[in-house]
Amino acid sequence: MSLAWTLDVDQDRIAWLRFDLADEKVNKFTSAVMAELDTTLDRIAADTAIQAVVVHSGKPGSFIVGADVAELAAIGDAADARNKAQSGQSVFNKLANLRVPTVAVIHGACMGGGTELALACRYRLATDDPKTSIGLPEVKLGILPGWGGTQRLPGVVGLAQALTLIMSGSAQPSRKAYRLGLVDALVAHAFLAEQTRRFLARVGSVKGRQTVLGRRWRVRPVLVRFLEKTPPGRAIIYRQAAKQAQHRSKGHYPAPIEALEVIRQSFKGPLASGLAAEAEAFARLALSSVSRNLVWVFQASQRLKKTPPSPSDHRPQPVRNAAVIGAGVMGGGIAWALSHAGLRVWLADIAWPAAAKGMATAAGMFQALVKRKKITAGQMDVAMCRITPTTDLGKLGGQLDLVIEAVVEDMAVKKQVLRQLESHVGPDTVICTNTSSLSIGEMASALERPSRFVGLHFFNPVNRMPLVEVIPGEETSPQTVACAVAVARQLGKTPVVVRDSAGFLVNRILLPYINESIRMFEEGVAPQRIDQLVEAFGMPMGPLALADEVGWDVGLKVAQVLEDAFGQRMRVPDLLRTAVTSGTLLGKKNGSGFYVYRRGKRKPNPQAAELTGKSEQRGDDAGVLDQQIVDRAILTMVNEAARCLEEAIVPNAEVLDMAMLLGTGFAPFRGGLLRWSDQLGAAHIVKRLHGLALICGDRFQPAPMLERLAASNGRFYQDPAG
Repeated sequence: MSLAWTLDVDQDRIAWLRFDLADEKVNKFTSAVMAELDTTLDRIAADTAIQAVVVHSGKPGSFIVGADVAELAAIGDAADARNKAQSGQSVFNKLANLRVPTVAVIHGACMGGGTELALACRYRLATDDPKTSIGLPEVKLGILPGWGGTQRLPGVVGLAQALTLIMSGSAQPSRKAYRLGLVDALVAHAFLAEQTRRFLARVGSVKGRQTVLGRRWRVRPVLVRFLEKTPPGRAIIYRQAAKQAQHRSKGHYPAPIEALEVIRQSFKGPLASGLAAEAEAFARLALSSVSRNLVWVFQASQRLKKTPPSPSDHRPQPVRNAAVIGAGVMGGGIAWALSHAGLRVWLADIAWPAAAKGMATAAGMFQALVKRKKITAGQMDVAMCRITPTTDLGKLGGQLDLVIEAVVEDMAVKKQVLRQLESHVGPDTVICTNTSSLSIGEMASALERPSRFVGLHFFNPVNRMPLVEVIPGEETSPQTVACAVAVARQLGKTPVVVRDSAGFLVNRILLPYINESIRMFEEGVAPQRIDQLVEAFGMPMGPLALADEVGWDVGLKVAQVLEDAFGQRMRVPDLLRTAVTSGTLLGKKNGSGFYVYRRGKRKPNPQAAELTGKSEQRGDDAGVLDQQIVDRAILTMVNEAARCLEEAIVPNAEVLDMAMLLGTGFAPFRGGLLRWSDQLGAAHIVKRLHGLALICGDRFQPAPMLERLAASNGRFYQDPAG
């Protein structure tokens, strides 16, 4: 019985090899699937009547998503890893060595091992569907293409482009793949079989073959062709690729550099030796802590996307019509997200100039997609037509399925708007608030029907941040929670349901990290030193640069909410309160924060130093150890995360870690905040926290949960593999 592969030979002796993995929504390569493909290729090779082979997918809208990540996670040792790479290489070598023309017909996602299979075919066709994309994302899992991808891709698209695709791990839409020569023709899905036959007839002639193969060379830029021909030219390409990889990875991710070295050593050399080098590099990387952590992040993200919103998993009502109240930066961004997902949106504010600004924000986000060729200008126009600005809530009527309030972060103002809003929408409309820290329960007290009210916290900027916190109040119904979760997923976001508490989850953990960094600045540590050390740890942006990016006034509002809720542990730094009150320092928005921003560049701001009263000593911070700076920033997050977990703000460590990864960009190569803590050990963390408490005060006293884990040699993750 076939597990995945079906071979049909038609009257023209074309073998149609269909991949349709049983009981799965998508095709992926497992050991059993590869073994079946190996046997099937032997059958094809033995059948001398076959004139061509076409590999295609039986899954609607998907080709092959790659190898089964669970098998990658289960690799036990170097020999196991090497064997997996060599086995895959052997199977794809059989495909590449078939005596007849082979064509991969790609419709939908073609990733990793799927792309390597396509590269082993002599030709590649792709549908012009927007969902069709092709890539080798292995470096995002801390490995490299191990089934021949590093060896075959340079021969298809050239050295420079192959390095870019492999080292970035980026997927290419089918039209760009065609422009690069990665695919040989674009076909319409509706006429896939007919156009595939036509292509096979074309390459059946010598002239047709030469035209198709010659095009792969001709699409490369002339300068690139020139550089690739000579060793000095290739050396320039390698140096540039290494420089870009270092810039992107900051030295934390070894896979891109390993891939570069494999290609550098094997380019233009024998395939067998190149494959051997590829398998060895794969084995080294697959066992690294970076790969283990990145694989865990991928698996955890998949689990989170499938998590039901509540144990009862109520079926949410469909959302087609929505409104956003408040057309500021966040409101405009949320309107963009709703429209981009195909919803009809009303964008409301009290005055037309404000509504116009919100429309401009949404338009700017669509224009960015046009610039990156993700959508066309025509598609942008259609999407913008789905957004209707208004200054009259009364015009919304009862046609809305969902409305999101996104006005200023002020409890009194939000209550007033919510009261007014409730009177203008239908009885079944779900009402959401986009708040970063305010109590959902208190806001709900302004409504007559609090059961349909829920927090829906988007992160800024909306078009780039994947996380949405869903915050039910005590009276929020399960149906309302299910609707909020479904809408977030409809927008392409990852929702995390969190308990109603000051700052919710991400901001509650993040604000102490920023506050502590501000205190270090107040004590005389230079801002660039703090930011550079924390970025070297793996955070995408230093805490003081982040404070500037968010805005000091916005940060103060959230910080004050947290201080009111948690007392001295979350005390607002004096500098933050003084600067915002005086209006002198607001961060990047007025060009003056911890840094001065001029003409796209930044430098430390002496005005911020003067406000601390330590301007004369600024920069003389050699007495503070680098490790102490990192510990004060990072371990304060660990400490607060332990409190959040103990208070059941989220159900477990995995959800907390994923929220921090998606909401703050916490270093993915370290796995997650609490996963990294487990690797460090609770006893070690508690010891360091006690040391910081002696120097800095009681705010560093370890959380009770951390103390218990240290005493029992326990872990945040009960499963050691977590």
